[in-house]
Amino acid sequence: MNKIGGNITGTAFFALLLGFSVFLTGWADDLESLKQEVEFVNSIQADFTQEKHLEMMDQPLMSKGRLYFQTPRSLRWEYREPVRSVLLMNKGEIQRYVQTDTGMKPQTGRNLEAMRVFLEEICMWMQGEFEANPDLEAKMKSDKRVVLTPKAQSMAEVIERIELRLTDRPGVIDSVAIYESSSSYTIIRFHDTKINRSIEDAVFEGLNPNKANN
Repeated sequence: MNKIGGNITGTAFFALLLGFSVFLTGWADDLESLKQEVEFVNSIQADFTQEKHLEMMDQPLMSKGRLYFQTPRSLRWEYREPVRSVLLMNKGEIQRYVQTDTGMKPQTGRNLEAMRVFLEEICMWMQGEFEANPDLEAKMKSDKRVVLTPKAQSMAEVIERIELRLTDRPGVIDSVAIYESSSSYTIIRFHDTKINRSIEDAVFEGLNPNKANN
């Protein structure tokens, strides 16, 4: 896998972090134990709510959506409110669609390759590989958090840290907080999480929400 930092700027990495998140493991005493606990997880489905807090705004920007993940590298991240957009990763291929006045339209360009690098990183986190990226320092905290801190100065200039709050249930994370600064940050909260439920291949191949398992 390509190393983040060499192939994606700090700004692009931060922008992608705001749009995506991860499901990890339950609570354990160290990172290696977390990795072992998540070995049984083959698939994850969950709803999410996202709050984007900006210093210049009194109220956060709110979004809602749903996540589907299947080992080793299949991912569907779908925003359903307020504007629909879908990001698909399947068998090494990346697709992105955004709602327009004339319907869902595919997105192309250099950003797709940046998304590929980031989504591969997400999949590694989902499988307990918290220390796989040498550009991020991972630390366990006593209050059920994994904190990821950028090592590279270019990344640290646009993102302060990522905090992953875990639950007691292996395979589930409660929330992810992405801090640009103390006053600008994004919080993504997960609910109705299902583990190891069957997911049809079509969920990772197309846009039709009726094919996405509920």
